[in-house]
Amino acid sequence: MYSVKTALTAAAALLAFAAPAVALPAVPAGPAVPAGPAVAADRTEPAAARPCDGAPTCYVDVTVAQVWVSPEQVRPVDAPATANPADIRGWLGSMTLDERRDVAGETQALHGAEVTVDRTMWHGGLLWDHVWVHGQPTPRDEAGRGAYPGWIPDRQLTSDHRRPPGSTHEERVRRATARGFTTAGAALSGAGSGQAGEYSYNTSFPVKAGPLPGVVTAYSGSGARVFFRAGDLARVPAAPSGEDVVAAARSFMGLPYLWSGTSGFGYDCSGLTSQVYSALGVTIPRDAQPQFDAGGGRAPAGSAVGVRVTDPKDLRPGDIVAFRPATGTDVTHVGIYSGTRNGEPMMINAPRTGDVVKEEPIGSTGRVYVGATRFLTR
Repeated sequence: MYSVKTALTAAAALLAFAAPAVALPAVPAGPAVPAGPAVAADRTEPAAARPCDGAPTCYVDVTVAQVWVSPEQVRPVDAPATANPADIRGWLGSMTLDERRDVAGETQALHGAEVTVDRTMWHGGLLWDHVWVHGQPTPRDEAGRGAYPGWIPDRQLTSDHRRPPGSTHEERVRRATARGFTTAGAALSGAGSGQAGEYSYNTSFPVKAGPLPGVVTAYSGSGARVFFRAGDLARVPAAPSGEDVVAAARSFMGLPYLWSGTSGFGYDCSGLTSQVYSALGVTIPRDAQPQFDAGGGRAPAGSAVGVRVTDPKDLRPGDIVAFRPATGTDVTHVGIYSGTRNGEPMMINAPRTGDVVKEEPIGSTGRVYVGATRFLTR
């Protein structure tokens, strides 16, 4: 088994045999061609080349794209999260606790995620695309795409999505974050040739083995090669179990909470549950209430259908436990049931801003338990 240092050194050595950097086609200057009805919020900004190039289907071209509620709610402190490459760690490190609470987003999209663009607008010197992020089901998606709505800067998207060479299969990042060496600046990190970039848990890549032991070759959407330690990536299991869900969730213990977070840089409560299931090959709703509703016959388009579990005594590891506030009726919090400790039912959850992913009794959160959804029967 390679150590981290040895594996990364071996990966870097591969760069001498790498193909030349991929040259992206030039995009002529001029007014953008909208993918749908354009919304002119600020037409004083100059025309700019569109990485998405007017295509209705595009792909996330940064490590993690924050999906904003609206461009108008993006603050100066959010600038690192709107750039390409996106500086997610810099963004998180620059925010105060109050600024973390006020992040104007409801979800995030990982590198390579497919989005449907339905309109564009200029605001604050940036061209923005209103998108639907596939793989994140929500009842808000009345068109049945299995996708979540929001705004992403156009420069963080691309219509360039190339098929890798043959003999590849899909693997996903299995650690909270993993570093890979890329051979082209068009790859995820946006760094120059031979630089390392950080990739979030559940980011999916076509991969193939070697050529060195302990190293795999992955391909970004642009076709650039990215080299990883073999242990950083894994295939989706054919038949995941509830214990697999618990083990995956437990690997994030101590990770700070981030409202809207769906990446290994920070999760909110339903971001943790949905991404753990996604990494195991099971697509469930993005948000807490729909995750609960999916166990009662109301799964949105694109989501797995669950079954309702009411009595805590009937819970199994991997079940998604749901809670409402003491004075409310809507589900506002979810966690992953992890078993019992000293006879007390426990869960792994991302509790709130200022806290971290932790394992705690389901009765200790100050919220009211309302039941659970079981998506896996093993």
